[in-house]
Amino acid sequence: MKKYNKSTITNIVRKPSFKLSLVSSALLSTLLAFQPQLAFAQSNFPSEDSKKNQTDENVEDLEVIEVRGIKENLADAQLLKRYGDTFLDAISAKDIGALPDRSVLEAIVRLPGVSIERFAGANDPDHFSVEGSGVVVRGLTHTRSEFNGRDTFTADSGRGLSFQDVPPELMGGVELYKNQSAEMIEGGIAGTVNLITRKPFDSDKRILAFSADATYSDFIEKTTPTFSALYSDVFESDYGKWGLLLNFSDSTLKAQSDGTQVGRFETQNQLIDGESVMVPRTTRLTRKQDLRERQGLAAALQWESVDDTILATAQFIRSDSSLSWTERAIELADDAVINDLIPAEGTTFDIDEQGLFESGIITSNAGWRGDDAERQPGGIFGAQHAMITRAREQHSVVDDIGLNVRYRPNDEWAFSADLQYVESTSDIVDFSVMGATRAVVGINNNGGSTPDIFLTDPANAGDETHFSNPYNYFWRSAMDHISANEGDETAVALDAKYTFEDGLFTSMKIGTRYAQRQQTTRQSTYNWGWLSEAWAGNGNAWFDAQGDELGAGLGDLYEAVSFQDFARGGVLTTSGGNTFLFPKESIADNYRDAESTFASLSPGWASLASRPGAIGDFLPNEINETTETNNAFFVQGNFEGEVKGLFFSGNVGVRYVKIENKTDGFITFPDNLAVQDDDPENFLPPDQAAFGNAASREQTAVSDYNKLLPSFNLKLNLNDDMLLRFGYSKAIALPDLGNLRNYVEIQGDDLQVEYSGEGDDREITSAQYQRYTAKSGNPFLKPMEANNYDFAFEWYFPETVGSLTTSFFYKDLSNYFINGSTDRVYENNGVSQIVQVDGATNGDEGSVQGVEIAYQQFFDFLPGAWSGLGLQFNYTYVEDEGSPNPGLSPDKPDSSEGEGIAFDNLPLEGLSKDNVNIVAMYEKNGFNARLAYNWRSEYLLTTKDVITQLPIFNEANGQLDGSFFYRFSDNIELGLQGTNLTNTVTRTSMQIDAEGNQVGRSWFVNDRRISLVAKGTF
Repeated sequence: MKKYNKSTITNIVRKPSFKLSLVSSALLSTLLAFQPQLAFAQSNFPSEDSKKNQTDENVEDLEVIEVRGIKENLADAQLLKRYGDTFLDAISAKDIGALPDRSVLEAIVRLPGVSIERFAGANDPDHFSVEGSGVVVRGLTHTRSEFNGRDTFTADSGRGLSFQDVPPELMGGVELYKNQSAEMIEGGIAGTVNLITRKPFDSDKRILAFSADATYSDFIEKTTPTFSALYSDVFESDYGKWGLLLNFSDSTLKAQSDGTQVGRFETQNQLIDGESVMVPRTTRLTRKQDLRERQGLAAALQWESVDDTILATAQFIRSDSSLSWTERAIELADDAVINDLIPAEGTTFDIDEQGLFESGIITSNAGWRGDDAERQPGGIFGAQHAMITRAREQHSVVDDIGLNVRYRPNDEWAFSADLQYVESTSDIVDFSVMGATRAVVGINNNGGSTPDIFLTDPANAGDETHFSNPYNYFWRSAMDHISANEGDETAVALDAKYTFEDGLFTSMKIGTRYAQRQQTTRQSTYNWGWLSEAWAGNGNAWFDAQGDELGAGLGDLYEAVSFQDFARGGVLTTSGGNTFLFPKESIADNYRDAESTFASLSPGWASLASRPGAIGDFLPNEINETTETNNAFFVQGNFEGEVKGLFFSGNVGVRYVKIENKTDGFITFPDNLAVQDDDPENFLPPDQAAFGNAASREQTAVSDYNKLLPSFNLKLNLNDDMLLRFGYSKAIALPDLGNLRNYVEIQGDDLQVEYSGEGDDREITSAQYQRYTAKSGNPFLKPMEANNYDFAFEWYFPETVGSLTTSFFYKDLSNYFINGSTDRVYENNGVSQIVQVDGATNGDEGSVQGVEIAYQQFFDFLPGAWSGLGLQFNYTYVEDEGSPNPGLSPDKPDSSEGEGIAFDNLPLEGLSKDNVNIVAMYEKNGFNARLAYNWRSEYLLTTKDVITQLPIFNEANGQLDGSFFYRFSDNIELGLQGTNLTNTVTRTSMQIDAEGNQVGRSWFVNDRRISLVAKGTF
């Protein structure tokens, strides 16, 4: 991570060919006061006293123009971008609570080339996330995450940090590196996101600060608090200067999202006007309520020697985040009728020219309660719908401890040592309980707008009591999922820098870094099982069961739930009112008691811990233990000079990285043991019989990877305010840890049996498996590689905190992570067999390219109050060529999601071709305000949705946020912040055929949030 210390800024100021405006010099002076002591591994060294004095002489006679608030933060960020030695964008937030959005993700999305997901997970587009998830930079998800220039992560199946878990109140800034230099830690093909916390030497003064707000979420109609406090002070002593900083935050947010969804379109057996038609699997209606709690602590202790030759910085960062949500969902739950959905009696379906359903009232040949023992009883009686109560709780903790010591014995040499330890845990308990009832569903698709949904009793008789009567509901099924992950990393970095007095090269840096990360991920399957179903043989356990009826012991473990004002009204109409019966929320919340609760049903569902072979809640193939050791060495030369009166600077270097992975796992061999004399397994060849002895054993896979990563960055100043920039780097992205799983379950496929004789006299003469197959992760998966090229023109007009920049980028990608097959040789019982292993593999090449345009300026030249106006704008265009989608799911035991993907030639997941940010700003006489609009074009959310099994696209959408503050004094500021001011409806669509035709899938509505904020600094 690069940060601009006194020597860096001095080098800028002292160049005879580079002139500074008054504002630029004043801002550099500000940075000298606040920025120089930020200590990061492999980057900074203390400034020479002579250079400090020279800088002071250059700026001491200039008029200092004070900038505060929005201007100050934008000016700092602009300086970091302008004087950076590679391509970067930044957000500055010096004051506590000054990050311009309510979460780190919402702030990052304002940067050029950045977009975020609005769902809890890309492969689960049925659960909206009010604060977003995941960072996409220039169309790619392979980003590195850092705290203060050091590696950090959330202990899940991925590799980086879940930014939504980080308290924004702790952040002093965010830096996004889009290319690399040799001294940067490898791993960010898309970019490196560095979260910066404050340090005591940022200021020479004592600082006491606080930020408090109350946030009202208008859909859930709840108000929640956030509070943060900061103490920072600097002390002089006979032994040097000391600094101490403590920063604490505590935040709670409640939110609600309603989802109106149309089911997967299925071809129907019944023809309409002699033509086949496609009708949706009725509807899916969801009401989800979130409780997000975040606590954070950042502490820093700094010491600088009396002679300024030694600077030591110790830091501790803790992020403790939980997200709990409950969901009520209504959805079709009977696969037997999906091709026999028919219009209700006396009605017809409206069908478009392509044979697709547009509107109508949907029922099926489903029968009635009296025939519940039959799979499909006669008669037209609606379709079975699940009434789902789901509770999910995720808790993540990251503890990050770092110590950095820098030593400069003289003007030529500087040394840095950095030590870091990270510990992370992440746990999830997810439990659903499903009741069921029958219903007739009316849908009007409204030409792509939010559909109108009508629910009525299965006889379509207008029974107003059907959905409120427990007589019509039974206990259907349950499903549980658990993850329990922990990981830690120890890293040591040693750097040295030598400064030359003259010549093209101004300095040379060398450094080495050692890191070892150990992580255990435990991810269970989603464990669905029936409680009572007619087809299961135990009959239905009805909600109102009494006496000796099945389910009578459950009593009233159901509750009425109102869907009034669903999706803010005008969407759902139900005969008798929008109230339904669901399993009680308390059942889902008390997961550990659920198995005993439903014991009387003799269910097909048993909890995860009750599965044969389970170790606690997990089977052996659901546990992945990985140790990753990283050794890196770099050398980097920094240069500067003039050519024909134009000043240039840059760096050239190479980084060598060696990565070793040790992954513990398990292997099971085929069960070819014969049970009866006439089983074909008795006639297998000796080698196959020996290989398939049902044995199992632990195994350890060891892989290594090494690579030279060259880089080159050049900056050419065309004049005082314009420059050209070029960057090249070889970069890698490491695979998600979940894709390195080392569990292999081998089975024989395509058993070919030969017989002699005919009829009753037929006898087996031989049998042989044609191949062996397995599904697994891939502990031998190599990193993805890229050649990154960037070219930029940058024009700065700092008197108005203004700039106009254009960047062109091209990434030549190889070794993509994809779902594929690999032949491996396995030995067992003295014989070896070739096994086709399906899962993660490396393959294919592709490219991503595009352009970024960014503009910002305050219009100080306007008269009077108008001079407080300002504008930010950025636009990014991205396209890919030949880039394959991975088709992988790292949180599944076999890491494979690609099997059964409906269509080929899909665009790259997460890539929007067009991304736009527009921010209108105002700052004058103590007032500051901003309106920020973010928009992105359509993009592929996932190649395979977990429910429809189809590709899901997020349609183009935008969101408007805003804030208004007034500074009553130098110490106190009050204001309002608003999120989702225009009540954006987030829409998705599903691709239904190979030609790319799409129909609407989801329409999500969530809260508008207004926060009353008070901030103080003393």
